[in-house]
Amino acid sequence: MQRRDFLAAATVAAAVPFTPLAQAQGKPPLRIVVPYPAGGAADQITRIVMTDAAAVLGTPVVIDNKGGAAGMIAAETVLHAPADGTTFFVGANAPMVINQAIYSKMAYDPARDFVPVAGMGKSPLLLVTRKDLGAADVKALVALGQKDPGKLTMGSASSGNITHLAGEYASSKLGFKVTHVPFAGSAPAIVSMMGGNVDLMFDALPSCMQQAKARRIVPLAILDAQRFAQLPDVPTLAELGYPGLEASAWFGVMARTGTPATAIESLNQAINQALAKPEVQEKLRNIGAMPMPGSAQQLGQFIDAERKQWMPLAKSLGVKAD
Repeated sequence: MQRRDFLAAATVAAAVPFTPLAQAQGKPPLRIVVPYPAGGAADQITRIVMTDAAAVLGTPVVIDNKGGAAGMIAAETVLHAPADGTTFFVGANAPMVINQAIYSKMAYDPARDFVPVAGMGKSPLLLVTRKDLGAADVKALVALGQKDPGKLTMGSASSGNITHLAGEYASSKLGFKVTHVPFAGSAPAIVSMMGGNVDLMFDALPSCMQQAKARRIVPLAILDAQRFAQLPDVPTLAELGYPGLEASAWFGVMARTGTPATAIESLNQAINQALAKPEVQEKLRNIGAMPMPGSAQQLGQFIDAERKQWMPLAKSLGVKAD
């Protein structure tokens, strides 16, 4: 896929509402507000999972992409909607965890204003560079970064996104400094990298794996405990002598506090039934993601653990977004 085709596909996907089972009568559609543009990991995972969840529910679903402000625009959109069980939010690392550590003011409190519904998927990050950077492996990249500190530019899906924070942390542990360049989502960041405008990125697999497999960008290492099956030749950072540098982008459905428990339980069951299907699992693997099944309580516990890990780290790195 050429760069302009990649961008055009993302633009079309953002413009067209996703409404399976439009023939269902008597049920209001569910609105799922995604905090990033079409084409990125959040959008792809949500569309895969909610296609089958909608079929289980027998209810139309509309995917509403509202990117910007590290997911906070989408979060506020849901908070302004009625808590009647028809509008939900795709929670992710930034809007549910990291933003609290890097923004001095937020219009919502993630722990107070949202309750968990169900996990959908998570994806390890992949360290990628532009083709003509001249770094064939991590060792060469480190040498480049150390030769001229701050010269290398690092794209991210937005300030505060896990692609930003994990990238700052990993590059510091690798021993070089980068200059951060935030974008409004991973898809435009990858397009910019393919155009030679950004040097490197620590991106979630769904938005960069196909470009990496096609060698339009160069995959150097995966930030996970083990190699990913779809990229068997790409080593982990631990294999290369950098242990402990693991990070994933994750996505789960959240509801505004006060949403009826029956609506939360119904959607949780539908999502878990979807995630149990082999065909859904295969679709997720093919884009570089893994299913996150479980109860609403388990998702809540997972988010609590993420806060304990990433919020202190963001503060220790001095990362600020305003």
